[in-house]
Amino acid sequence: MHQPNYILFQCYGYEAVFLECAYALMSLSRIYRPEELADTEIWIYTDKPEWFRQFTDCPLPLRFFTMDAALIKQWRGDIDFVHRVKIELLLHFSATHSGNIIYADTDMVLLHKLDEVWSNIAAGQLYMHMQEGKISDKGNPLFRKLDTFLRSDKAIRSDGTPLCDLYMWNAGLLGFNTTHRELLQKALAYTDSEHPKFPKHIIEQFAFSIQFSSGGNIRSALPYALHYWNMKELRQIIASFLQYFAGKPWADLVRYSSLIQPYVLVTEKNMYLQNRSLTEKLLNQKWQPTMPNWEQLAQQI
Repeated sequence: MHQPNYILFQCYGYEAVFLECAYALMSLSRIYRPEELADTEIWIYTDKPEWFRQFTDCPLPLRFFTMDAALIKQWRGDIDFVHRVKIELLLHFSATHSGNIIYADTDMVLLHKLDEVWSNIAAGQLYMHMQEGKISDKGNPLFRKLDTFLRSDKAIRSDGTPLCDLYMWNAGLLGFNTTHRELLQKALAYTDSEHPKFPKHIIEQFAFSIQFSSGGNIRSALPYALHYWNMKELRQIIASFLQYFAGKPWADLVRYSSLIQPYVLVTEKNMYLQNRSLTEKLLNQKWQPTMPNWEQLAQQI
């Protein structure tokens, strides 16, 4: 039986998060014509649905669920963990909807049509954004700390593969069918149990990594989306873009948004960090992007 598709975002708090969400929506409009989304709903869990009214002619099938401060506090739980909200959001939505879900953080740019992803999710496959490495390989300082914790007497033990030998996946994008709701419940239980003992942000994504891997081979969404979690500077570019093109029709915003080049910016930032002098490293000098000349760039397309 054919099931509907749902794309979910959580967008609340800082203005910068709303800017990212707008850019993510533009990337969807670059990929899909409105008629191609007839079986898709885009849900935004937000504390300011009115913010999106500025895009009056946006043809995307947007739906909103309003989160007030009390609900956000409730979903942060007794552990007061910001990333716990994501799990509660997904549990809330999947309790009242049936179908295929792709959740995306706002700092996500869609690159290609998701038709194959939807088909695979409907067939029972699970998606996360990308694999980041095995915990026991201790590829970065956080993995080393997590590996130590998982081997300690404080951590929950696994009946199967030792948890330190599992792979960490980036949870900026999650794809699953609502029949997998039990995995969300288990991810929430793990987060509530382990975050107080290991209060790091990666506990939420590790909880998803554990549970989604238990459901079979995780598929990577990397070919379909760019998660620029380590490029917060892009928010400045998006703010500048929306300020310059303010009042333009949605179709123009979508067209001109191709001028924002996150891959180029990521390369520039990495090159800067690699080539800093010793003094610049000691002073922890930050990379700052050059603001584009939108008037000049707009003449190129």
